[in-house]
Amino acid sequence: MKVQIAKIFLVAALLIAISSCDRQSCKDVACPLGQGCVNGQCYCADGYEGADCNTESYLKYTSGTPGGSGIKSWNVIESCYSGSNFPSYTAFITHNSTSPREIEINNFLGGSGTVYATIRTDQNNQGNIVEINSQNCGGIVVSGQGTYDVNYNRITFQLNYTYNFTSYQCTHTFY
Repeated sequence: MKVQIAKIFLVAALLIAISSCDRQSCKDVACPLGQGCVNGQCYCADGYEGADCNTESYLKYTSGTPGGSGIKSWNVIESCYSGSNFPSYTAFITHNSTSPREIEINNFLGGSGTVYATIRTDQNNQGNIVEINSQNCGGIVVSGQGTYDVNYNRITFQLNYTYNFTSYQCTHTFY
């Protein structure tokens, strides 16, 4: 019984030590309102990034200016697990001005449809995750998630969609 109490005491002491270290590393860090600090770093809300969370993530997707609604064209290639691929196409990404974390992908699949996506902040405090919730785009039901590769300036999406009653699982690379 004494051994169990000693183990519990030891674990509790370790947890207190770890949490006090975290508080010390965040002692002089001022995070934006509503943001938390862990290990000396602020964690940004979705749609924002950087050490001070003041950079709007949509800018790298749209080539826009802060507060603007720039448009960036992306060449897109598709690779499907079924082996059937749509031809490459050009998509245009714009900023949805109602939210810093929302973007619009126009000309999706080379058609006239628009897909709406949400920028999520990753573990490196960068807005490099793009999520497409299930939605109907001109008769195509689509959903998926992508990641932005800062080194190559490209987005790689893993998409699921249904077109003409056939389901596809495809990778779309925007470059």
